[in-house]
Amino acid sequence: MTSTTLADFLDLSHRPDLGIMTARWLRPTASHELRAGYQELLRYASTCDTCCCWLIDSRRRVEVDSRDVHWLTDEFYPTLRRHLQGHVYLAFLVAPYQLDDVRDESLPALPHTHGVYCSLNQFTDEGEAVRWLCSRR
Repeated sequence: MTSTTLADFLDLSHRPDLGIMTARWLRPTASHELRAGYQELLRYASTCDTCCCWLIDSRRRVEVDSRDVHWLTDEFYPTLRRHLQGHVYLAFLVAPYQLDDVRDESLPALPHTHGVYCSLNQFTDEGEAVRWLCSRR
């Protein structure tokens, strides 16, 4: 397993045996930190051989801002195809209370395939998230 930490708010690791890259948010983040973290996640993924499956542990982020979700949907996800070869699967690990945090009818319900470049799903159990990702390889 290879690992790196971005400042004090994001830990990135790669499990080549499972083909899963894990991003763990270590604390609540401001919008600029979230965006910098996702850019680092993309950079980190591009250095790994098998990084089409991402486990994103958001349980410590506390609040979800719909503007950040729209940034991910409208700007970040479309860049995945340019930077990575193939479809990317993102499993978001959230705390049960976070399931209803973002109430925005303009966002698709999960699980969702976003264009031809990524598929998203949400889980409250890490084992289920890993199983879902492994089934996508």
